[in-house]
Amino acid sequence: MSLTFNPSNHRYRLDGKAVRGVTGLISAGTPKDALIPWAAEQAGLWAIEHLAELPHMDPDQAVREMKFAHKAVRDAAAIKGTAVHGIAQEIHETGEAVVDDEHMPFITGYLDFLDAWQITPILAERPCASRKHWYAGTFDLIATSPLILDGKPVQIDLKTSKRPRSEVAMQTAAYAKADFYVDANGEEQPMPEVAGNLVAHVTPTDRDGDHARYGDAPLGTSLYMVAPDAVTIGTHFDWFLAAAYTAKNTTARDRVIGDPMTPTGHLADAA
Repeated sequence: MSLTFNPSNHRYRLDGKAVRGVTGLISAGTPKDALIPWAAEQAGLWAIEHLAELPHMDPDQAVREMKFAHKAVRDAAAIKGTAVHGIAQEIHETGEAVVDDEHMPFITGYLDFLDAWQITPILAERPCASRKHWYAGTFDLIATSPLILDGKPVQIDLKTSKRPRSEVAMQTAAYAKADFYVDANGEEQPMPEVAGNLVAHVTPTDRDGDHARYGDAPLGTSLYMVAPDAVTIGTHFDWFLAAAYTAKNTTARDRVIGDPMTPTGHLADAA
């Protein structure tokens, strides 16, 4: 198989060589202005939750817990998102799935969405890659709906985050512009052309307990247009290439400033 994926470390290999993933390139190549205050908020929330314990904790341990509190929140959300994606894939491929109580509120709304929009899956959760631009990733769903872009194939990305973010434009464009995808038999197939890219915001059908984090987002699954035509997809792909270029050149930028100069060494080099 030319393209492989290791789920334990989320790493791709293409033709036996390491290849960066789409989401990693976007994350490393675009500013995250909101991340710092959000991380600080998570540290503060952790401190409030453990207020009674703090006076008895080792100071270094307490600082470490607060320092990485945002990662614990992020990782927990990622685990839930991965589970929802897996259940959705099973539904797309077989028409049914076993769903536990924890994820049922997400899937109930998602099934309603599939019915309301008359979604017919074509491909789900397939790895894809570009040799020309050297990236890889896994798209969520390519499907048709008589209610979307005249029934032509479209790409739908599923998000279980608090809200869908604008980076999804670059993400879906990169998948749409991939050279190929890998089928269930491990064979390369040409990437199908899509008429547009959309994002489905998959949230629970209630706002109880932890689900309150979704705030005033519509209950269940909501669909948003990201790119309604090939021209817009092309523009979003240009954004992705710019972000990927920035990410891939991080090491080179870090090496721009070397050792400090000295008058003697500088003159000797010049001579």
